[in-house]
Amino acid sequence: MPLTVFRVRGGVLRPVTVHVPQTKAVAAAAVAALGLHATVSVGGGTARVDLPKATDEQVAEIVYSLTQFPTVQRVDVAGRTGLTRDDVVGYVPPILVERPAPGAHVPARFLVAGTASVFEATLVVEAVRDGTVLDRRTVTASEGAPARGAFETMLRATPGRVTVRAYAPSAADGTPQHEVEVAVEVTP
Repeated sequence: MPLTVFRVRGGVLRPVTVHVPQTKAVAAAAVAALGLHATVSVGGGTARVDLPKATDEQVAEIVYSLTQFPTVQRVDVAGRTGLTRDDVVGYVPPILVERPAPGAHVPARFLVAGTASVFEATLVVEAVRDGTVLDRRTVTASEGAPARGAFETMLRATPGRVTVRAYAPSAADGTPQHEVEVAVEVTP
């Protein structure tokens, strides 16, 4: 089954689609997909990960990967308790597209969602193929910088490979800032 995990690359978290055997223990599967060998238990909204010597980057990966699941609001790992996404915000880029994950197969009309910390909470989300913009939406996140707000929008595209592009337009001249690209496959 496809599963999204978040890995630190170049100092920032990026979503990655991995394929794991079908399981109900998705939290344990996510930690294993990160290449970490640890016992994982979930109860009362907290995931407990037995990995006492996790690095700060591994902690960020674990917290972001596990808190995407509705049963996990907090993570205990590496001697730290009650960690949330706010505790690892230093690893989050100004714009983070969480859905769809890179390589995902999406229908012709699909959801793009994530978080952003951008000027006046404004960003542009596009579906692009071979340099041609197929669909474009100007989106307002729930909060503007320096806070981090959630955003979501629907895009449309014809079947084939598409790049989801998100960026904050410069207040000075509209040029793209904090650009993020996610390649997906639109299915018929």
